[in-house]
Amino acid sequence: MDLQHQHHKCKSHKRTLFSHKEILLVFALIASLISHTGCDDTENFQKNIPARVVWAAPERDAELPCDLTPPSVHDNVKLVLWFKDSEGIPMYSLDSRNGATLKAATHSALAGIRGERLFFSVGDNPKDSKLKIRSVLEADGGIYRCRVDYFNSPTRNFRVNLTLVESPDEPRIFDAQGKEVTAVAGPFREGHELFLSCSVTGGRPAPKVTWWRDNVELISSTSHPSADEGASTVVNQLFIGSISRDFYGTRLECRAQGSKLLPPVVKEITVQVHLKPIKVKIVTANELLTAGRPTPIRCETWGSYPPAKVTWLLDGEPIRQADVTSNSEGIDANLTSSILTLRVSAENDGAELTCRSSNPWFSNGALEDKRRISVAYPPTVSVHLANEDPSRNITRAEGQNVTLKCRADARPPVTSFGWYKNGMRMTGEDSETLHLTFLERESTGSYLCSASNTEGETRSSSLYLKVQFSPRCKPGTEQMSVGALNMHSVQVKCEVEADPADHVKFAWTYNNTRNVSPVPSSRINSHGLVSAVTHMSQSETDIITLACWAENAIGRQSHPCLVHILPARVPDVPKHCELRNDSVMEVICQAGHDGGLQQHFVLEAIGATSNLYFNNLDSTRSTHELLDNEISTMNDQATLAPLVRIQENVPQFKLPPLEPGREYQLAVYAVNAKGRSENYIFDRVRVGSLLPPYDETIISEDPTPAETSNQKNRKVLVQQSPQTQTIVLAALVLAAGIIISSILVVGCVAICRVRRPKPPEPEEIRKRIRNARTDVPSMYAEDDTEDEYSRHHPQQQQPTDTRCSRASTIRSTRYVSEGFVQYSQPSLNDPDLILPRGSDIEFTNLNIGGA
Repeated sequence: MDLQHQHHKCKSHKRTLFSHKEILLVFALIASLISHTGCDDTENFQKNIPARVVWAAPERDAELPCDLTPPSVHDNVKLVLWFKDSEGIPMYSLDSRNGATLKAATHSALAGIRGERLFFSVGDNPKDSKLKIRSVLEADGGIYRCRVDYFNSPTRNFRVNLTLVESPDEPRIFDAQGKEVTAVAGPFREGHELFLSCSVTGGRPAPKVTWWRDNVELISSTSHPSADEGASTVVNQLFIGSISRDFYGTRLECRAQGSKLLPPVVKEITVQVHLKPIKVKIVTANELLTAGRPTPIRCETWGSYPPAKVTWLLDGEPIRQADVTSNSEGIDANLTSSILTLRVSAENDGAELTCRSSNPWFSNGALEDKRRISVAYPPTVSVHLANEDPSRNITRAEGQNVTLKCRADARPPVTSFGWYKNGMRMTGEDSETLHLTFLERESTGSYLCSASNTEGETRSSSLYLKVQFSPRCKPGTEQMSVGALNMHSVQVKCEVEADPADHVKFAWTYNNTRNVSPVPSSRINSHGLVSAVTHMSQSETDIITLACWAENAIGRQSHPCLVHILPARVPDVPKHCELRNDSVMEVICQAGHDGGLQQHFVLEAIGATSNLYFNNLDSTRSTHELLDNEISTMNDQATLAPLVRIQENVPQFKLPPLEPGREYQLAVYAVNAKGRSENYIFDRVRVGSLLPPYDETIISEDPTPAETSNQKNRKVLVQQSPQTQTIVLAALVLAAGIIISSILVVGCVAICRVRRPKPPEPEEIRKRIRNARTDVPSMYAEDDTEDEYSRHHPQQQQPTDTRCSRASTIRSTRYVSEGFVQYSQPSLNDPDLILPRGSDIEFTNLNIGGA
C-alpha cells in the first residue's frame, strides 16, 4: 500500500475514533498501557536507549525508522506507539491487538497539525517500517521514541533524533594576500603558482567545502576546520604550483554542503591568467621593396594576454619613429596584429627585419620572427679614374689619355650607362668606361656618369678634367693687319692663351721682301701672356709680316700669331647713311674701311645763302669746329664754306637747329692720318617751319661716294623757335668767317693732293718683291687673292703726302696663309740674335706693362 493510500486510511481511522467520541476509552487504554509497561516509560529509562540521528530538511519529508521484527518467529506485534521528547501521551499508534495483521492494524494520531502530517508505514520487511512526517517544520525536530509491544515477547523501544539540517553561509574566497575575491581571481601568470582559500561558516551538519572546475572536484585542495569569530568555520585551500594556459578564463567553484538533503552553497569566480605569446609571424609576403617608397608590413602574434607588445627591429636596432598600427582581434583579444609602414633605403638591402612579440608581465618568453629584406633602389653612382684615384680634379697635358670608370650599385642591376660633359649628354658613350684619348684643350670640363635600372636613373657627382696646353693665339688675333706710314713707328702686340700661364717665353721673326730674320730677344718686351715690339716702316712699298711664337712647360706654339704691316691708305666713304628727324635732326651712317689707320668722321652743312640760323652751337654731344688747315670740298669749286662742321669718332651726328625754309647740303666723310674719303651727300635738305605729323627718314642708297646724290629733293621739317634780329646778324658774320676759313683749308688740301704720290697696287708690290735668300725659308706661301683695298677700289688712288699723316692703327684681316710657319720657328732659348747687316727695319722697345 503506497503512502497516499495509507494516509487516507489513517484519516478514516481518526474520523472513526473521534466521531464516536470514545475519549474515555482512549484514556482507559492509555492507563492500561501505562500500567502494563510499568517503568519502561520513565525518563531515566529513555536516556539509556541509544538514539539514531535522522536529518531532515525543512519543508521536506522525513522518515523515522522503527524495526518491528519480533524476537521470536512465533510472536507478533501487538501495538506500536510513537512518542516525541518527554511527552507521556503517544502521538501516533498502530493497534493490532484484535489479531489483525500489521498492515490491517488501526492507525491513530493525536488531533492537530502534526497528527495530520504523520503516517506509519509498515514495510514488507518489518525492519523497513518508518514513521513518515510530511513537510517537516522547525518544531518537528527532537527525540522520537518508537515503542513496540509483542504478544509474547517483551516490549522494545527505539530512539530517533530528528535533526533539521541548516545551510551554511555563502563561501568567501581569499587570495594569497588575504584579499577577498568577489568575481575575478588573479591575475596569475602562466607557469607560476595559484593560491586561493575558501572559507565557509555555519551549517548543520558541518559542511564539506570543496573546489570544483567544470563539475570536476579538484584534488589539489585541503579542507580543515577553523574558528572564525566563535562560529565553526571550514576552510579549503586551493594551491597549484604551476598554472597552465588552460586555466585562462576558466571558472572555479567553492562548494559547501552539509547534507544531501539540501543543495550545496556555491561561490563561483573567474580565474584571470596572463599568458605568454605562443606564436609570432610576419604574414606579409617577402617581396622586393622599393627604396623611398613606404610599404606596409603586417605581423601577427597569438596566445598572449593581455595583448602582446609588438616591437620592430632592423638589424637588431629598434625602428624609431616608425609608423606602427596595432590592434587586437578574436575572443579576449588573444590575437594581436601590428602593421609597420616601412620606408627603406639602398643601405637596408639585405638587412634583417625582426618582429618581436612580448608580454610585459613576463621578463622572458619573447618570441621573434625574422626575415631578410631585399630593396630595389636606383643606382648609387660615382665616377673616378680607372686606377681608383679618388681625386676630383685631374690635370693632364694635351695629347695624353684618360680613362674614367663609372661605379654603380643598384638592385636590380644596372641596364645602361651614360656620360655627360658640362651637363650635356655625350653621344655614343653608353658603357661603364669612358676612354678619352689624345686630349685637347677642348677636353677640359666636368665629367659625370649616369646609371639606370627599373627604379630610375641616377647621376654621379662631377669630376673635373683640366687639360693643359701649349700657347696659341688669343681668338681673333691669329692674323692682324697694321697700316703703316713711312718713317712712323707701329706698335705690334701678340697675345696668347696658355696653360700653365706662368713662365711663358716669346720669340718673334719678321719677313720682308728680302729675307726672314729672328727678332733679338733684347728687343722683345713680354709680360705674362702678352708680348710686343715696335716697328718703324722705312718704305711705303715693303710688305712685312711679323710672326710671334710662345712656349710654356707643355710645349711650343704650333702656329704663330701673324701681324702684317701694310702701306696705309685713305679710309672708305661712310655708307648706308640715313637722315632722321625725331626730336632732333640726326645723320646716322655705317663706317667703311679705315685704311689701316685710326679714323674719325666729319659732317659738313652748307647753304644757298650766307644767312646762318641756328641755336646752341656748343652741343654737348658734338664737336662743332672749323679746321684751320682744311677747307670744305662739298663742291669742286669750293666756293661755299660750310656753315656747320661736326666731328665724331663714330658716324653718328646730331645737328643743331637750322634756319627754317632754307635749303642745305649735307656731306659726311671719313678721315685718317693718310687722308680723307670722298663725301656721302644729302642734297637740297629743306628745313620747314612746322613739325610734320610723321617723321620722314631720308636714306641714301647710292654707293658711289664721289658724286652728288640724284635723289629728288627731300624736306626735313624742324620746329622753328622765335629769333631776334641780333642773333641773325651774328649768324651771318659767323657764316662769312667760316666760308673764308673753308676756302683756305680747301686750298691746303688741294696742294697736298697734288704732291701726294700715287700708291702702288698690291699686285705691283708683289711683282717687285725679290726672291728671298735660299738659306732662309720664306714666311709666305703664294697668295693670289687680292687684298681688301684692291677689291673695293680698283681705281688708283692719289698718293698722299706723309706730312699730312697723323696716326696709325691695327686692323684684323686674314692676309697670309699659315702654311709657312713650320719653317720659321725661332729658337726660344738662343741668346739675342744679331740682325743681318744692312737691315732696313728698326725696332724700338715698347713698355707694355700691364698690357
